[in-house]
Formats: sequence, C-alpha cells, structure tokens
Amino acid sequence: MNITTHFWALFHASLHLFQERKFVGGSNQISECMARELGERVKLQSPVYRIDQSGDMVVVETTDKQTYKAKYVIVATPPALNLKMHFNPELPPLRNQLITRVPMGSVIKCMVYYKENFWRKKGFCGTMVIEEEGSPIGLTLDDTKPDGTVPAIMGFILARKCRKLCGLTKEERFKRICEIYSKVLGTDEALHAVHYEEKNWCEEEYSGGCYTAYFPPGILTQFGRVLREPVGRLHFAGTETATEWSGYMEGAVQAGERAAREVLCEMGRISRSQIWQTEPESTEVVALPFVTTFWDRNLPSVGGVFKLMGVTTVLCVVATAAGVVAYKKGLLPRC
Repeated sequence: MNITTHFWALFHASLHLFQERKFVGGSNQISECMARELGERVKLQSPVYRIDQSGDMVVVETTDKQTYKAKYVIVATPPALNLKMHFNPELPPLRNQLITRVPMGSVIKCMVYYKENFWRKKGFCGTMVIEEEGSPIGLTLDDTKPDGTVPAIMGFILARKCRKLCGLTKEERFKRICEIYSKVLGTDEALHAVHYEEKNWCEEEYSGGCYTAYFPPGILTQFGRVLREPVGRLHFAGTETATEWSGYMEGAVQAGERAAREVLCEMGRISRSQIWQTEPESTEVVALPFVTTFWDRNLPSVGGVFKLMGVTTVLCVVATAAGVVAYKKGLLPRC
C-alpha cells in the first residue's frame, strides 16, 4: 500500500519545482524505479473515468475498458481532475463544490541550450529574477549538467504571461526569451542558442496545468476542511492535500504517506493516532535549514517601502488639509 501510494504521489509531484536540490539523471528516476518494483501493477495510458463504491468493493473503471476492484482507493490527482471522473454515490456537496473552484496554475517550462555556458565566464550563476513587465520569463536557473556538459538556461513563463504568450508560436517565444536573456546578461551570446525545448503544461489533459492547484481567495476558508477528508472508502492524496510544502515534492510525499496510513488505520493495522506521525529524518540527505534574522523576516521590500511612503504621504496631506479646513471653520481653538 505504501509503495503504490508513494508512486502516484511522486508521479504527480514530478510536475512540481524542486528548488533545493537536483537529482543526477532527473527526479523522474524515483517514479521509474518504483514502477519497475511494482511491475505490472502499474497501469499506464489508463485514465480513470468512473469510481463506484456502492457495493462491497470499490470498482474503478478506465477509458480503455478495464475494471479494477479494491477495498480502498487513494485518489492522488489534482482536485480539479476529479471532474473527469464519475462517482457513485455522488461526492458530498462541499467536496463537489471544492473541485470546481481550484484551477491549476499556468506554466510553460523553457529550456534554452547553448554551445557553452558563457554566463559563468562573466561571473554569473545563471539565476535571473526578471521583474520587467514585458519580459516573457520571470525566473531562470542554470541547468548545465553536473559535469559541465549540455549548457542550458531553464526558465519559466508564469501565470498571466503564460496565458498571454500561449497565442504565440514556439519560435516566437524562443526569440523573445533569447532577447531578454541578452538584455539581462548584457551580451549578444545569449542570442545564439543551439537548441530550444519547451513544455506547455496548460495543454496537458491529465494535469491541466502546473505546478499545482491554487486556491482563490475564500476557497480554503470555506471548503478547506474537506480537502483531505475521506469519502467512504476513497482517500485523497496529492501535493495539494499536504500540510507542509504543498505544491512541492516534499508535500506530495507527506500526502502519500498520510493517505496510506489512513488506509492502514481502516484496515486495523495502525491506530488513528499514528496517521499523522512524523517520518524520521533522512540520514543520507540531511535537510539544510534556511537561517534568517528577525529583520530578514519582517523588513518590507523596496517596493513595500515606497508604497508605505506613498500611503504615509497621502495621509499627511489629507490630515493637513483637514486641519486647515477645521481651523478656518473655527473647529479648532485659536492660540
């Protein structure tokens, strides 16, 4: 049960950004290795369209006309993709409302390959945070292989920029990306890429977007209590259901382990108090904490300072004007 749940949780999580470390050979190796261990129990190209728990067993039907039966089912897809499935009996009202209100994010992942990593020669790390409104890319990372081969810059077209640039061709996006890299890095070398690849997650039928579902204002407070709540013999995992690092691989692992323990509890193998037990820290890969000072956590950004100054100035002007009016009308005592 743990292995199966971990596989689906990590399969879903492979869409997400893992920012602290990189796996040599790619993080997809985790899912691939687990799939090899599970063997024929892993079914690919078999989208689920119906889940029926009206009988003694939960019956799962797929679009390729296959039927599977189990005592319990863990659903680890993004909540919005539950809309592609028919449930019998129907989902409870709040769960049914929830899954219509949590869309997936809009992301295009862009890989620009170069003959050499010229940015390193200029003393740059390859990470760029580009806040220019007209820039297609907002964040980049150096994606050169650990041995220095295949120089590349990975970037993300995010949110409204993604939705806007979806209307362009792949070649047009490539040109714009190289131009902004050239501008930021201050060299024409960025214009001479040797290859370009991109992945538009918005067009993926069975993810619906990337990296995770997002919760518009008010949704979490009104519907959040049913996000992880089992429905009969259905249990819900996926990174969106995590209580820590939701949207990341760590969150997907936490959610998979929690859902697996829920099932183990229903089977009588563990007590209910063990469902939320903390997994032991890894001794092979030690977590690196982020150390921040009080001022790091609480000082406003430069933009925030200017906004504060602007608000303060407006309040001072309003207060002064109100004082003058009150003085002229005799509402304030004259010295």
